[in-house]
Amino acid sequence: MATNEEIRRGIGKTNEANRRSIGKNNEAQRRQIGRDMIERRTGQQQVQDINAVVKPPRQQRTLQLQEPRGGLSGSVGTGTYTPPPAAAGGGIASPLTEKTKVVQDEEGNSKTVPDRDYYAGGFTSSDGLFVLPAISMQRMTDANGAEVQFIFANPQGSVPPEAP
Repeated sequence: MATNEEIRRGIGKTNEANRRSIGKNNEAQRRQIGRDMIERRTGQQQVQDINAVVKPPRQQRTLQLQEPRGGLSGSVGTGTYTPPPAAAGGGIASPLTEKTKVVQDEEGNSKTVPDRDYYAGGFTSSDGLFVLPAISMQRMTDANGAEVQFIFANPQGSVPPEAP
């Protein structure tokens, strides 16, 4: 029969072995947690899982065999240049020159003024104190002598209506 001291020493050795086993398990679990964290950060396993689902393996395909055809003999190529047709009405030629017209004033004097038409209502300032002349159409001449007309929008819509 074992003495109390032997029993106590046996219990101590068992406890020591159990504690060492727990320590080794804890160490192994911590190392695995570290590996799992690295894997989650890099996302390699997730990428592999997604690619396995999304991208089916690529099938190797070969090109179809073509029968050889006869080659072309060497020759000198010739061509005929056809110039493009002359453009008609290709736009406005720069520079533009404002046209003028001669008008009679109230006293019968002749006066040269720019060839413009104005809106009757004019352009009202934002505070409503001034009404400025608003051009509706301006006539100019381009470098080729063709008449160019600039037609402007009516500015009456640009002033908010007065509150009653």
